[in-house]
Amino acid sequence: MLRALRCKRPELELERVILHQDNAPAHRAKLTTLEIDVLGFQTIEHAPYSPDLAPMDFRVFPTVKSALKGRKFGSFDELSYAAQHVVSQFEEQWYKDTFQQWIQRCQRCIDCSGDYFEKE
Repeated sequence: MLRALRCKRPELELERVILHQDNAPAHRAKLTTLEIDVLGFQTIEHAPYSPDLAPMDFRVFPTVKSALKGRKFGSFDELSYAAQHVVSQFEEQWYKDTFQQWIQRCQRCIDCSGDYFEKE
């Protein structure tokens, strides 16, 4: 992960990275959490059973899925390339909007004390 960050964002100050990931089993695995600790990344707790708080779930996956809807792929590599192409087209404003939506969703969860709430 560290190597990928350095390649993709060489100007990034790694000590300023704060990692937010959902409660997927792979993210909670002891080996994963140990690696995050060893790398020294600060993490943000994710509310249990709250997939709508993860930007990948509420923004990235739906956007990629919509862009690829109806297309047929001959291999996993073709699908992977097409998905990467969609993501590579996201502009700076898209990321800013996603971050603002994430903040709003987290605040709504805080306002409800972590309880369930209906979508707007």
